[in-house]
Amino acid sequence: MKRISFFLSLMTTVITVKAQISTVSYHDGYWGKWESHTTRYEYLNIPPSFEYSIYGNYSGFIIYSKYDHPSEYFFKFQANSYVTPDKNTIKYHLKNNIWYEYSGTVEYYVTEAYPTIEAVLRAYEFPHFTYNSGSSGNPCVKRTANATIKIKPYKKRPQCYNIYFDGVAVGIDMEDSYFNQ
Repeated sequence: MKRISFFLSLMTTVITVKAQISTVSYHDGYWGKWESHTTRYEYLNIPPSFEYSIYGNYSGFIIYSKYDHPSEYFFKFQANSYVTPDKNTIKYHLKNNIWYEYSGTVEYYVTEAYPTIEAVLRAYEFPHFTYNSGSSGNPCVKRTANATIKIKPYKKRPQCYNIYFDGVAVGIDMEDSYFNQ
């Protein structure tokens, strides 16, 4: 009987794990200020409560609003030739502070009021629009661009990304967040 009641108490307990991502933008030759975005993961069929949600893997992911479906992302990137480095490569990059560098692509949205990614970053510090966030008659337009994706040296898993495209860049620090592999 004790085993059954212990099991039932575990089933009704809500487990919450908090994680962080931070973002920053680069334009006009300068990096801005890092902004932290808390995410909150709740299990056992409790609806998730996110400010920013991320979905993907270490070679690329999407960032979307806590209230939206992942298909309504506002920023997406993908490294074309990402390979998980071996132990010797990881040690070499850490010792010499050499960032990993990959070519890839990004996707983001612009509006009539903010027709370039630079205009979006000046106003919001991070890509902000989704396909349906434009005013009626002035929908958002998806832009795809080639990118250089730099990943800071790491011990266990990638954490900090600097993504350069269209004359600007965005930085994403996953802090405590990670992907299940």
